Amino acid sequence: MSDAFFAPLDLERFDLRQAAHLLRRAGFAPTRAELGTAVEQGLEATVDGLFAENSEEQAAFQQTFDAVAGSLVNFADASQVQAWWVHRMLRSAVPLREKLTLFWHGHFATSVHKVEDAVLMHQQIETLRAHAWGNFRDLVLAVARDPAMLVWLDGESSTAQHPNENFARELMELFTCGIGNYSERDVREAARAFTGWHRAGNQFVFVAEEHDGERKRFLGRSGRFDGGDVVDLLMQHPATPRFIAAKLLKFFATAEPSTDAIAAAAQLLDRTRLDVKWFLRELFLSRYFHSEVCRRRRLASPLEFVVGSVRALGARMPSLELVEHMAAMGQELLAPPNVKGWDGEQTWINSSTWPARLSFAQNVASIFSENPYGPHLPLEAIVSPELNGPLEVVDQLAEALMQGELAEGVRSELAEFMVTTDEGRNVEAFRDDEGFRAEKTREALAMILSLPEYHAW
Repeated sequence: MSDAFFAPLDLERFDLRQAAHLLRRAGFAPTRAELGTAVEQGLEATVDGLFAENSEEQAAFQQTFDAVAGSLVNFADASQVQAWWVHRMLRSAVPLREKLTLFWHGHFATSVHKVEDAVLMHQQIETLRAHAWGNFRDLVLAVARDPAMLVWLDGESSTAQHPNENFARELMELFTCGIGNYSERDVREAARAFTGWHRAGNQFVFVAEEHDGERKRFLGRSGRFDGGDVVDLLMQHPATPRFIAAKLLKFFATAEPSTDAIAAAAQLLDRTRLDVKWFLRELFLSRYFHSEVCRRRRLASPLEFVVGSVRALGARMPSLELVEHMAAMGQELLAPPNVKGWDGEQTWINSSTWPARLSFAQNVASIFSENPYGPHLPLEAIVSPELNGPLEVVDQLAEALMQGELAEGVRSELAEFMVTTDEGRNVEAFRDDEGFRAEKTREALAMILSLPEYHAW
């Protein structure tokens, strides 16, 4: 079945809109330069480039982090860690790694509001990033030993005499095989297996005297299991690839995948032995991913909207300010609302979060470029100041933000808006007055960012 759904896309030419769809989903909104490179390289080369192991970039980010930590920035402050991560998303040449890190952050949802230690939260994000597109088993084991997770789900107080079931339950219900695929006994036995998995400061430690080393019966198997054994048995559970494949599909492909698509994806993930990189590679190359079933079928999260818009426009805004905008839209990094993470899709939009999106759109469009040390929007690089036809200006904005996917009616309305003043229609003012034209261009930019179809990712 997976071959039918995930057969490679047969392309004579990889066009701009296909490239934009891929780069949106596998990262954030692409720049014009990234789109041009993708179209020139073609689909397969572009997909392979998404998984670039950029050790130099990682070293550069680490060097910057070390240089500013403590002296310029207090990374014990959660807002600073949030801003640092947004900075990486904006600057990374490997955005898929950041996008996957975000996905796993929602999957292994852990909140700084309980952990109360931004350093541990930053360490967890680094762990998710390191394992982002590796083998799922290695990622789960690393998360099980992660100090922030040990605090979040009370693992550090779990002893042989008093096993805590919180992590064991969430490991099965939310992290691996999903609800309905294990028993209450499995929860109790798994909890025994993880006893003694504690932390010392920001390091994992195994306290042997606190571990229950007796025999356990878990998922129909018996043995002196420890936490690693439980993770291995869950990787063999037939429900695990289905549960994880469905979540990956909903995040990267379409919000509502069909039952058949999920079954095919589960087969694919199982065939790759739970290797996230090879699963995503086949997905991104597939006819299914590039079909109308998937294109523009997700609602951009606040982070995708904010980071994507700033990247696409080449704008510069303080990361702390972007963090505040995203929080107002309902997405606070390091603080998913509950153990299930963010529900996403239609839950992103309500009477308070939609106005917050519109406010951000206005904020970005109103940035001027005179101050080289503050926020910066290179409007002249998006639309040439010499371009004085209203339809031409609208088309340039639509190309930068939506790769030209602007309905003809909306295009015409925006062009008419461009030449309308308080006194009525004035084509000459738009044509001859550069200041008036720039003001109208900024207003039209904000309007495009506010279109519901722009938020269809």
